[in-house]
Amino acid sequence: MTSHYTMASGLLVTDMRSRCAWAGVLEYSMALKQLFRFERLSWCMVVLPTIAAVLYYAVLSVDRYVSSAQIVVLQAGTDSVGKFAGLAPAVAVGAGPALRSETLYLREHIVSNDMLAVLEDKLQWRAHFAAQRRDPLIWINHDDARERTLRFYRRMVRAHYDETTGLLTVTVQALTPAFAEKTMHVILKESERFMDRLSQALVHAQVVFAQSELKHSRHRYDQGRQALVAFQSLHGLLDGQAVAESRASIINLLETDRAKAYATLNTLRGALDDNTPQVQQQQRRIQALDRQIHAEKTILSSESPKGDALNVIADQYRDLRHELQMAEEGYKAATIAASTARIEAGRKIRSLIVVVSPNTPEEPLYPARLHDLFTIFVCLLLAYGVVRFVVAAVEDHRD
Repeated sequence: MTSHYTMASGLLVTDMRSRCAWAGVLEYSMALKQLFRFERLSWCMVVLPTIAAVLYYAVLSVDRYVSSAQIVVLQAGTDSVGKFAGLAPAVAVGAGPALRSETLYLREHIVSNDMLAVLEDKLQWRAHFAAQRRDPLIWINHDDARERTLRFYRRMVRAHYDETTGLLTVTVQALTPAFAEKTMHVILKESERFMDRLSQALVHAQVVFAQSELKHSRHRYDQGRQALVAFQSLHGLLDGQAVAESRASIINLLETDRAKAYATLNTLRGALDDNTPQVQQQQRRIQALDRQIHAEKTILSSESPKGDALNVIADQYRDLRHELQMAEEGYKAATIAASTARIEAGRKIRSLIVVVSPNTPEEPLYPARLHDLFTIFVCLLLAYGVVRFVVAAVEDHRD
Protein backbone atom coordinates (compact mmCIF):
# COMPACT_ATOMS: atom_id res chain seq x y z
CA MET A 1 0.00 0.00 0.00
CA THR A 2 2.89 2.20 0.66
CA SER A 3 4.23 1.53 -2.81
CA HIS A 4 0.90 2.52 -4.39
CA TYR A 5 0.87 5.76 -2.45
CA THR A 6 4.37 6.52 -3.55
CA MET A 7 3.51 5.90 -7.20
CA ALA A 8 0.46 8.18 -7.01
CA SER A 9 2.48 10.94 -5.45
CA GLY A 10 5.10 10.67 -8.16
CA LEU A 11 2.48 10.86 -10.92
CA LEU A 12 0.94 13.95 -9.29
CA VAL A 13 4.27 15.70 -9.06
CA THR A 14 5.07 14.83 -12.66
CA ASP A 15 1.73 16.19 -13.84
CA MET A 16 2.20 19.44 -11.94
CA ARG A 17 5.67 19.87 -13.37
CA SER A 18 4.38 19.31 -16.90
CA ARG A 19 1.61 21.85 -16.39
CA CYS A 20 4.06 24.43 -15.11
CA ALA A 21 6.31 23.81 -18.06
CA TRP A 22 3.45 24.28 -20.51
CA ALA A 23 2.37 27.48 -18.72
CA GLY A 24 5.90 28.84 -18.93
CA VAL A 25 6.12 27.99 -22.61
CA LEU A 26 2.74 29.64 -23.25
CA GLU A 27 3.72 32.78 -21.31
CA TYR A 28 7.05 32.94 -23.12
CA SER A 29 5.37 32.57 -26.48
CA MET A 30 2.90 35.38 -25.65
CA ALA A 31 5.75 37.58 -24.55
CA LEU A 32 7.59 36.83 -27.78
CA LYS A 33 4.44 37.57 -29.74
CA GLN A 34 3.92 40.91 -27.98
CA LEU A 35 7.60 41.76 -28.39
CA PHE A 36 7.42 40.95 -32.07
CA ARG A 37 4.32 43.11 -32.38
CA PHE A 38 6.02 46.10 -30.77
CA GLU A 39 9.15 45.55 -32.79
CA ARG A 40 7.07 45.56 -35.97
CA LEU A 41 5.34 48.72 -34.74
CA SER A 42 8.69 50.37 -34.07
CA TRP A 43 9.92 49.45 -37.52
CA CYS A 44 6.80 50.87 -39.12
CA MET A 45 6.66 54.05 -37.04
CA VAL A 46 10.32 54.86 -36.31
CA VAL A 47 12.92 52.91 -38.24
CA LEU A 48 11.48 52.95 -41.75
CA PRO A 49 10.35 56.63 -41.66
CA THR A 50 13.76 57.62 -40.31
CA ILE A 51 15.50 55.70 -43.10
CA ALA A 52 13.19 57.34 -45.64
CA ALA A 53 13.98 60.79 -44.21
CA VAL A 54 17.73 60.08 -44.30
CA LEU A 55 17.49 58.94 -47.92
CA TYR A 56 15.47 62.02 -48.86
CA TYR A 57 17.89 64.49 -47.26
CA ALA A 58 20.93 62.61 -48.59
CA VAL A 59 19.77 61.99 -52.15
CA LEU A 60 16.72 64.08 -53.14
CA SER A 61 16.79 67.35 -51.21
CA VAL A 62 18.27 70.39 -52.94
CA ASP A 63 20.04 73.30 -51.30
CA ARG A 64 18.13 76.57 -50.93
CA TYR A 65 19.80 79.95 -50.47
CA VAL A 66 18.16 82.75 -48.51
CA SER A 67 18.41 86.49 -49.12
CA SER A 68 16.83 88.80 -46.55
CA ALA A 69 16.19 92.50 -46.05
CA GLN A 70 14.54 94.73 -43.46
CA ILE A 71 12.40 97.67 -44.51
CA VAL A 72 10.12 100.22 -42.89
CA VAL A 73 7.54 102.72 -44.13
CA LEU A 74 8.00 106.22 -42.69
CA GLN A 75 5.86 109.33 -42.71
CA ALA A 76 7.55 112.34 -44.28
CA GLY A 77 7.13 115.89 -43.12
CA THR A 78 8.16 115.82 -39.44
CA ASP A 79 11.37 117.04 -37.87
CA SER A 80 12.60 113.86 -36.29
CA VAL A 81 13.09 110.26 -37.13
CA GLY A 82 11.74 108.99 -33.83
CA LYS A 83 12.92 105.64 -32.65
CA PHE A 84 14.39 104.75 -36.06
CA ALA A 85 17.06 107.46 -35.89
CA GLY A 86 19.83 105.04 -35.04
CA LEU A 87 18.92 102.15 -37.30
CA ALA A 88 20.59 103.17 -40.52
CA PRO A 89 22.15 106.22 -42.17
CA ALA A 90 19.66 105.86 -45.01
CA VAL A 91 16.88 107.30 -42.87
CA ALA A 92 16.46 110.93 -43.84
CA VAL A 93 16.30 113.74 -41.30
CA GLY A 94 12.84 114.75 -42.45
CA ALA A 95 11.31 111.32 -41.94
CA GLY A 96 8.66 110.75 -39.33
CA PRO A 97 7.47 107.77 -37.31
CA ALA A 98 6.82 104.35 -38.79
CA LEU A 99 3.37 103.76 -40.24
CA ARG A 100 2.01 100.46 -38.97
CA SER A 101 -1.03 100.19 -41.22
CA GLU A 102 0.93 101.01 -44.41
CA THR A 103 3.63 98.51 -43.43
CA LEU A 104 1.00 95.82 -42.96
CA TYR A 105 -0.48 96.71 -46.35
CA LEU A 106 2.98 96.28 -47.86
CA ARG A 107 3.41 92.91 -46.14
CA GLU A 108 0.21 91.61 -47.71
CA HIS A 109 1.24 92.98 -51.10
CA ILE A 110 4.62 91.21 -50.96
CA VAL A 111 3.01 87.80 -50.47
CA SER A 112 0.15 88.46 -52.87
CA ASN A 113 -0.56 87.21 -56.36
CA ASP A 114 0.25 90.68 -57.72
CA MET A 115 3.86 90.43 -56.57
CA LEU A 116 4.05 86.87 -57.93
CA ALA A 117 2.88 88.16 -61.31
CA VAL A 118 5.61 90.82 -61.27
CA LEU A 119 8.29 88.24 -60.47
CA GLU A 120 6.94 85.93 -63.15
CA ASP A 121 7.04 88.73 -65.69
CA LYS A 122 10.54 89.98 -64.87
CA LEU A 123 12.37 86.86 -63.67
CA GLN A 124 10.31 83.86 -64.83
CA TRP A 125 10.17 82.93 -61.17
CA ARG A 126 8.19 79.72 -61.65
CA ALA A 127 10.61 78.37 -64.26
CA HIS A 128 13.46 78.67 -61.75
CA PHE A 129 11.88 76.03 -59.48
CA ALA A 130 10.34 73.99 -62.28
CA ALA A 131 13.79 73.42 -63.80
CA GLN A 132 14.87 71.03 -61.03
CA ARG A 133 13.07 67.68 -60.75
CA ARG A 134 15.12 65.99 -58.05
CA ASP A 135 13.34 67.35 -54.98
CA PRO A 136 9.58 66.76 -55.18
CA LEU A 137 8.89 69.13 -52.26
CA ILE A 138 10.61 72.06 -53.98
CA TRP A 139 9.22 71.53 -57.45
CA ILE A 140 6.35 73.18 -59.19
CA ASN A 141 4.86 72.52 -62.58
CA HIS A 142 4.31 75.17 -65.22
CA ASP A 143 0.69 74.12 -65.54
CA ASP A 144 -0.17 74.17 -61.84
CA ALA A 145 -3.20 76.15 -60.74
CA ARG A 146 -2.74 79.69 -59.57
CA GLU A 147 -3.78 78.82 -56.01
CA ARG A 148 -1.17 76.07 -55.69
CA THR A 149 1.50 78.33 -57.18
CA LEU A 150 0.60 81.06 -54.70
CA ARG A 151 0.86 78.62 -51.78
CA PHE A 152 4.28 77.51 -53.02
CA TYR A 153 5.32 81.15 -53.47
CA ARG A 154 4.37 81.95 -49.88
CA ARG A 155 6.64 79.11 -48.76
CA MET A 156 9.57 80.59 -50.64
CA VAL A 157 8.88 84.29 -49.91
CA ARG A 158 7.92 85.39 -46.43
CA ALA A 159 7.36 88.76 -44.76
CA HIS A 160 7.31 89.15 -40.98
CA TYR A 161 6.26 92.35 -39.20
CA ASP A 162 7.84 93.14 -35.83
CA GLU A 163 5.38 94.95 -33.58
CA THR A 164 8.17 96.21 -31.31
CA THR A 165 10.45 97.86 -33.85
CA GLY A 166 8.00 98.35 -36.71
CA LEU A 167 10.38 96.63 -39.13
CA LEU A 168 9.24 94.36 -41.94
CA THR A 169 11.65 91.46 -42.50
CA VAL A 170 11.45 89.90 -45.96
CA THR A 171 13.16 86.57 -46.73
CA VAL A 172 13.47 84.96 -50.16
CA GLN A 173 14.48 81.36 -50.86
CA ALA A 174 15.98 80.30 -54.19
CA LEU A 175 18.08 77.51 -55.67
CA THR A 176 21.00 79.84 -56.41
CA PRO A 177 22.45 82.81 -54.48
CA ALA A 178 22.22 85.15 -57.47
CA PHE A 179 18.54 84.40 -58.11
CA ALA A 180 17.69 84.91 -54.42
CA GLU A 181 19.34 88.33 -54.39
CA LYS A 182 17.80 89.29 -57.73
CA THR A 183 14.35 88.30 -56.51
CA MET A 184 14.80 90.41 -53.38
CA HIS A 185 15.78 93.49 -55.41
CA VAL A 186 12.72 93.13 -57.64
CA ILE A 187 10.49 92.80 -54.57
CA LEU A 188 11.97 95.96 -53.02
CA LYS A 189 11.55 97.99 -56.22
CA GLU A 190 7.98 96.83 -56.65
CA SER A 191 7.29 97.56 -52.97
CA GLU A 192 8.50 101.12 -53.46
CA ARG A 193 6.22 101.52 -56.47
CA PHE A 194 3.33 100.13 -54.43
CA MET A 195 3.93 102.68 -51.67
CA ASP A 196 4.13 105.47 -54.25
CA ARG A 197 0.81 104.36 -55.76
CA LEU A 198 -0.75 104.14 -52.31
CA SER A 199 0.52 107.61 -51.39
CA GLN A 200 -0.66 109.10 -54.66
CA ALA A 201 -4.09 107.55 -54.24
CA LEU A 202 -4.41 108.99 -50.74
CA VAL A 203 -3.08 112.39 -51.82
CA HIS A 204 -5.39 112.45 -54.84
CA ALA A 205 -8.34 111.77 -52.57
CA GLN A 206 -7.22 114.63 -50.31
CA VAL A 207 -6.80 116.98 -53.27
CA VAL A 208 -10.25 116.14 -54.63
CA PHE A 209 -11.80 116.69 -51.21
CA ALA A 210 -9.91 119.97 -50.70
CA GLN A 211 -11.00 121.23 -54.14
CA SER A 212 -14.62 120.36 -53.46
CA GLU A 213 -14.48 122.11 -50.08
CA LEU A 214 -12.86 125.14 -51.71
CA LYS A 215 -15.62 125.29 -54.32
CA HIS A 216 -18.33 124.95 -51.67
CA SER A 217 -16.79 127.59 -49.40
CA ARG A 218 -16.32 129.97 -52.34
CA HIS A 219 -19.99 129.57 -53.29
CA ARG A 220 -21.02 130.17 -49.68
CA TYR A 221 -18.84 133.28 -49.47
CA ASP A 222 -20.28 134.69 -52.71
CA GLN A 223 -23.82 134.07 -51.50
CA GLY A 224 -23.13 135.83 -48.19
CA ARG A 225 -21.55 138.81 -49.88
CA GLN A 226 -24.41 139.16 -52.36
CA ALA A 227 -26.96 138.92 -49.54
CA LEU A 228 -25.18 141.67 -47.60
CA VAL A 229 -24.97 143.98 -50.63
CA ALA A 230 -28.66 143.40 -51.42
CA PHE A 231 -29.58 144.18 -47.81
CA GLN A 232 -27.55 147.42 -47.88
CA SER A 233 -29.17 148.45 -51.17
CA LEU A 234 -32.66 147.68 -49.86
CA HIS A 235 -32.34 149.86 -46.77
CA GLY A 236 -29.97 152.46 -48.19
CA LEU A 237 -27.47 151.91 -45.38
CA LEU A 238 -23.84 150.95 -45.69
CA ASP A 239 -23.57 149.73 -42.10
CA GLY A 240 -26.90 149.33 -40.29
CA GLN A 241 -25.21 148.64 -36.97
CA ALA A 242 -23.09 151.77 -37.17
CA VAL A 243 -26.16 153.86 -38.05
CA ALA A 244 -28.09 152.39 -35.13
CA GLU A 245 -25.21 153.12 -32.79
CA SER A 246 -25.05 156.69 -34.15
CA ARG A 247 -28.80 157.15 -33.53
CA ALA A 248 -28.39 155.87 -30.00
CA SER A 249 -25.59 158.38 -29.44
CA ILE A 250 -27.82 161.19 -30.70
CA ILE A 251 -30.59 160.12 -28.32
CA ASN A 252 -28.13 160.13 -25.44
CA LEU A 253 -27.01 163.68 -26.32
CA LEU A 254 -30.61 164.86 -26.63
CA GLU A 255 -31.50 163.35 -23.27
CA THR A 256 -28.48 165.07 -21.76
CA ASP A 257 -29.62 168.41 -23.21
CA ARG A 258 -33.13 167.80 -21.91
CA ALA A 259 -31.80 167.14 -18.44
CA LYS A 260 -29.85 170.40 -18.58
CA ALA A 261 -32.95 172.21 -19.87
CA TYR A 262 -35.02 170.90 -16.94
CA ALA A 263 -32.35 172.08 -14.56
CA THR A 264 -32.37 175.52 -16.14
CA LEU A 265 -36.20 175.59 -16.00
CA ASN A 266 -36.20 174.76 -12.33
CA THR A 267 -33.70 177.53 -11.74
CA LEU A 268 -35.83 180.06 -13.62
CA ARG A 269 -39.00 179.02 -11.79
CA GLY A 270 -37.24 179.70 -8.57
CA ALA A 271 -36.64 183.29 -9.57
CA LEU A 272 -39.45 184.09 -12.05
CA ASP A 273 -43.12 183.46 -12.60
CA ASP A 274 -44.36 180.77 -15.02
CA ASN A 275 -45.88 183.43 -17.30
CA THR A 276 -42.61 185.21 -17.91
CA PRO A 277 -41.13 184.90 -21.42
CA GLN A 278 -37.94 183.24 -20.14
CA VAL A 279 -39.81 180.38 -18.42
CA GLN A 280 -42.15 179.83 -21.37
CA GLN A 281 -39.24 179.83 -23.81
CA GLN A 282 -37.43 177.24 -21.71
CA GLN A 283 -40.60 175.12 -21.60
CA ARG A 284 -40.90 175.27 -25.37
CA ARG A 285 -37.26 174.23 -25.68
CA ILE A 286 -37.91 171.20 -23.43
CA GLN A 287 -40.98 170.24 -25.45
CA ALA A 288 -38.93 170.46 -28.67
CA LEU A 289 -36.30 168.16 -27.11
CA ASP A 290 -39.01 165.69 -26.06
CA ARG A 291 -40.45 165.60 -29.56
CA GLN A 292 -37.01 165.07 -31.08
CA ILE A 293 -36.13 162.29 -28.61
CA HIS A 294 -39.48 160.58 -29.29
CA ALA A 295 -38.89 160.78 -33.05
CA GLU A 296 -35.38 159.35 -32.74
CA LYS A 297 -36.58 156.53 -30.50
CA THR A 298 -39.40 155.78 -32.91
CA ILE A 299 -36.91 155.45 -35.75
CA LEU A 300 -34.59 153.35 -33.62
CA SER A 301 -37.16 151.10 -31.94
CA SER A 302 -39.28 148.35 -33.45
CA GLU A 303 -42.43 150.42 -32.91
CA SER A 304 -42.07 152.06 -36.30
CA PRO A 305 -45.21 151.48 -38.42
CA LYS A 306 -43.07 151.14 -41.56
CA GLY A 307 -41.33 148.07 -40.19
CA ASP A 308 -37.86 149.47 -40.90
CA ALA A 309 -36.72 150.19 -37.36
CA LEU A 310 -32.99 150.65 -37.04
CA ASN A 311 -32.62 148.12 -34.21
CA VAL A 312 -34.22 145.44 -36.41
CA ILE A 313 -32.08 146.51 -39.37
CA ALA A 314 -29.00 146.48 -37.17
CA ASP A 315 -29.81 142.98 -35.88
CA GLN A 316 -30.35 141.64 -39.39
CA TYR A 317 -27.22 143.37 -40.61
CA ARG A 318 -25.21 141.88 -37.74
CA ASP A 319 -26.42 138.36 -38.64
CA LEU A 320 -25.57 138.81 -42.31
CA ARG A 321 -22.17 140.26 -41.44
CA HIS A 322 -21.45 137.37 -39.08
CA GLU A 323 -22.40 134.78 -41.71
CA LEU A 324 -20.22 136.57 -44.24
CA GLN A 325 -17.27 136.57 -41.84
CA MET A 326 -17.71 132.84 -41.16
CA ALA A 327 -17.93 132.14 -44.90
CA GLU A 328 -14.80 134.24 -45.44
CA GLU A 329 -12.89 132.35 -42.75
CA GLY A 330 -14.02 129.04 -44.21
CA TYR A 331 -12.97 130.17 -47.67
CA LYS A 332 -9.52 131.15 -46.38
CA ALA A 333 -9.10 127.80 -44.61
CA ALA A 334 -10.25 125.89 -47.70
CA THR A 335 -7.82 127.85 -49.86
CA ILE A 336 -4.93 127.00 -47.53
CA ALA A 337 -6.00 123.33 -47.40
CA ALA A 338 -6.21 123.11 -51.20
CA SER A 339 -2.79 124.72 -51.59
CA THR A 340 -1.32 122.35 -49.00
CA ALA A 341 -2.87 119.33 -50.73
CA ARG A 342 -1.41 120.42 -54.07
CA ILE A 343 2.02 120.82 -52.47
CA GLU A 344 1.77 117.42 -50.76
CA ALA A 345 0.80 115.85 -54.08
CA GLY A 346 4.12 116.94 -55.54
CA ARG A 347 6.31 115.17 -52.99
CA LYS A 348 6.61 111.78 -51.37
CA ILE A 349 4.52 111.60 -48.22
CA ARG A 350 5.38 107.98 -47.40
CA SER A 351 8.86 106.67 -47.94
CA LEU A 352 10.05 103.07 -48.09
CA ILE A 353 13.35 102.91 -46.19
CA VAL A 354 15.65 99.90 -46.58
CA VAL A 355 17.14 99.50 -43.11
CA VAL A 356 19.08 96.30 -43.92
CA SER A 357 20.06 95.86 -47.56
CA PRO A 358 19.59 92.52 -49.35
CA ASN A 359 22.51 90.16 -48.86
CA THR A 360 24.16 87.78 -51.29
CA PRO A 361 23.99 84.35 -49.59
CA GLU A 362 27.15 82.24 -49.64
CA GLU A 363 25.91 79.08 -47.92
CA PRO A 364 22.54 77.37 -48.15
CA LEU A 365 20.37 77.72 -45.07
CA TYR A 366 17.86 75.11 -46.13
CA PRO A 367 17.41 72.29 -45.70
CA ALA A 368 18.93 72.08 -42.22
CA ARG A 369 19.53 68.35 -42.59
CA LEU A 370 20.84 67.39 -39.15
CA HIS A 371 18.30 69.58 -37.38
CA ASP A 372 15.42 68.27 -39.49
CA LEU A 373 16.48 64.63 -39.09
CA PHE A 374 16.81 64.99 -35.33
CA THR A 375 13.41 66.68 -35.14
CA ILE A 376 11.79 63.97 -37.28
CA PHE A 377 13.37 61.21 -35.18
CA VAL A 378 12.20 62.76 -31.90
CA CYS A 379 8.67 63.26 -33.24
CA LEU A 380 8.55 59.66 -34.46
CA LEU A 381 9.71 58.40 -31.05
CA LEU A 382 7.03 60.45 -29.32
CA ALA A 383 4.35 59.15 -31.68
CA TYR A 384 5.61 55.58 -31.21
CA GLY A 385 5.51 55.96 -27.42
CA VAL A 386 1.94 57.24 -27.52
CA VAL A 387 0.79 54.41 -29.81
CA ARG A 388 2.56 51.77 -27.72
CA PHE A 389 0.98 53.13 -24.56
CA VAL A 390 -2.46 52.98 -26.17
CA VAL A 391 -1.91 49.40 -27.41
CA ALA A 392 -0.68 48.23 -23.99
CA ALA A 393 -3.67 49.83 -22.31
CA VAL A 394 -6.05 48.07 -24.71
CA GLU A 395 -4.33 44.69 -24.11
CA ASP A 396 -4.53 45.08 -20.34
CA HIS A 397 -8.18 46.03 -20.56
CA ARG A 398 -8.87 42.96 -22.77
CA ASP A 399 -7.16 40.59 -20.28
